[in-house]
Amino acid sequence: MVIDFHIHMFPPRPEFDPITKPNDAMMAIKEKTPGALRKRLSDMGISHAVVQHVSPAPELTALCNEFAKELATEYDGFYFNFGAYHAGNCPDDLKELKESGLFRGVKLQPYLQKFDVDDERMYPAYEVMSSLKLPVLIHTGRDMFDKTLTYGFPDRVARIHRDFPDLTIISAHLGGMWMYDEAEQYVIGTDMYIDVTGSVVFCDPERCKKILKKHDPDRILFGSDCPAGDPQKELEFLERLHLGSELTEKILCRNAQRLLGI
Repeated sequence: MVIDFHIHMFPPRPEFDPITKPNDAMMAIKEKTPGALRKRLSDMGISHAVVQHVSPAPELTALCNEFAKELATEYDGFYFNFGAYHAGNCPDDLKELKESGLFRGVKLQPYLQKFDVDDERMYPAYEVMSSLKLPVLIHTGRDMFDKTLTYGFPDRVARIHRDFPDLTIISAHLGGMWMYDEAEQYVIGTDMYIDVTGSVVFCDPERCKKILKKHDPDRILFGSDCPAGDPQKELEFLERLHLGSELTEKILCRNAQRLLGI
């Protein structure tokens, strides 16, 4: 079994065209509809995919989560969902996600959403996530397009972890895209989860292997960033690291199964 814990889809609505259309040419995977993407992922050996829903504006969050509900109730259970939440939304909205039973966590993309992840105005939301046992996956590290921004730096994510020790945090991109020294300083070796998303593109294989060997083997997840990333290439990259069968199995499925409760 292989669970891709980090893929993206946006609702097929014109409100999201400013996000999706300019980046079409950059996508490694061209299938856009949930059905076509499911087939493509299945052909690669992916058993389940966790869609990380991102709301670019507070008024678009409900549309993202309605789309997520469609994915959760169709497609024979192939898709799991981390719901959208924006810093401009009400923390009580998170209770609705939990009560629906269709969301396994929350996704934050501070660069697209333009907020500091450790801004104390987010603390009521983190308090609700923690109390509801809703994990949060945070894009950690630099922005892909503007490396001067600091919204999701590893030290900011570590500050959330310090202030909300019972909140399950998944620090994406090996704990810090393009910031692997800082990832090792603030994230690696803690009880935060990390995912390997983007490793094949952004991280040297030996550095990636070093990071994975230093982290808790029960807190590493496989992810691809599909459609921007190619799951097949990420799987091949992981295989080339020669991590051993036990650790590889944990990364590919066992850790995700435990976190998703499946």
